[in-house]
This record gives sequence, C-alpha cells and structure tokens, in this order.
Amino acid sequence: MPKTDEEKELTWEDHLAAAIKAFRQEAKEWRGDWLPEEFKTHRRAAHRETLLAWRSLIDARIEKIDKAEKEKSAPKASRIKVE
Repeated sequence: MPKTDEEKELTWEDHLAAAIKAFRQEAKEWRGDWLPEEFKTHRRAAHRETLLAWRSLIDARIEKIDKAEKEKSAPKASRIKVE
C-alpha cells in the first residue's frame, strides 16, 4: 500500500521548496517596507540607466543597418567605354 503524504519521508529538496515558499509568502507581506527610500531612488535610477544603455546599443545597431541598406541601394558608378 502506498504511503500517504504524511507518512512520506521528506527529502532536502522538499525542505528547500517549503523554505522558498515560506520566504516568498513572507516577502509578499512586507514587500519593500524595509527598504530605505534612498535605496529605492538609486535602484530606480540604476534601472533607468540600464534601459538607456540598451537603447543606445539598439539605436547604434539600427543606424548601422540603415547605413548598409543605403549603401546597397545607392547607384554605383560604372565605366562606359567611349569610342
């Protein structure tokens, strides 16, 4: 006869999963209340700077693609043999 959940021996993974679940539940209850306002301000600024860095990287890549497209579609000089 299979063991019930209460009779089952718990592994370290079971204990870890329970601890993570309890931590997440507790974190929901005090979400951000313990963080100093100055920390939150710096965190927001850092997040903004990260996004701006990505924006500059994407913009540079777009410019490179646009430049390559313009060079590809630009009329090219060719030699005409005149007699």
